[in-house]
Amino acid sequence: MKVLAFYEKNLGLQVSRRYHIDNGNDDLVCELDVKRKSFLSTNGPLLIIQHDPNAKNVSQNSAGLFHFAILVPDRKSLASTYLAVRNSVVCDDGFADHSVSESLYLRDPENNGIEIYHDRPIIEWPRDNEGHIMMDTIPLDLNSIVSEELDKEERENTEVFPTGARIGHIHPRVTNLERSIKFYHEKLGLDITLNWRSMGAAFLSAGGYHHHIGMNTWNSLGGDVHIHGEAGLEYFTIIVPDRSFINAIKSNTHDPVSSEQQKQRVDKNQFLVFDPDGIQIVIKSE
Repeated sequence: MKVLAFYEKNLGLQVSRRYHIDNGNDDLVCELDVKRKSFLSTNGPLLIIQHDPNAKNVSQNSAGLFHFAILVPDRKSLASTYLAVRNSVVCDDGFADHSVSESLYLRDPENNGIEIYHDRPIIEWPRDNEGHIMMDTIPLDLNSIVSEELDKEERENTEVFPTGARIGHIHPRVTNLERSIKFYHEKLGLDITLNWRSMGAAFLSAGGYHHHIGMNTWNSLGGDVHIHGEAGLEYFTIIVPDRSFINAIKSNTHDPVSSEQQKQRVDKNQFLVFDPDGIQIVIKSE
């Protein structure tokens, strides 16, 4: 699989589990983790990829994955990762300073967006007069970060994710911004940290983070919803502290989820729900 080779060779991930699923196609599924786990969440693999030869190509004008974001613990880790991948990534989508974080962007062989970033210390996050987090997108010189963070020996012996990594946030394309904000805020209980309606984007989080969910309609406004079996994002997982959060979300959502879909994704400590664009979300307790 070209995609698996990309994540193993270019991003330095390793397969922690490999299995086939009985769906008529005998699709291969691979669970991937970083080699260094000091910064990893303990609630499952970093990434799961599934080889489905019958998957339908997805239009960038429809709902789906804009990017998933891999969070590294510090600026030095970002610098090392950048040097380790810069000559082998499929497509370099540039770099950005978001005021709360610094990021590099790339794409895998199937055009799935990937952000790799580190957070600035929370005390440095800019806020308005009412204490709301402020974000921006301005140019970032990653070569300067490399020179500031890595000495000569470190620049010659770089590693991808040298001190671990985990998923920091998910950013889907949506077709109706207000509808999606309402779902993630009112149904899932996330706080709205930034609502850039005029720019077709919004950001939501839990626990005061800058964002766990980003969304935009930049190319997908009024487009098609996500359909099961399309290439790209199949589902993502939100980890909640305990089952009381799952029960609260269940009481807020009444989406029709088939028993077969529940059987594939869910055990007693999980709950499967669809967002308004048909994207599957697994709510899982710690």
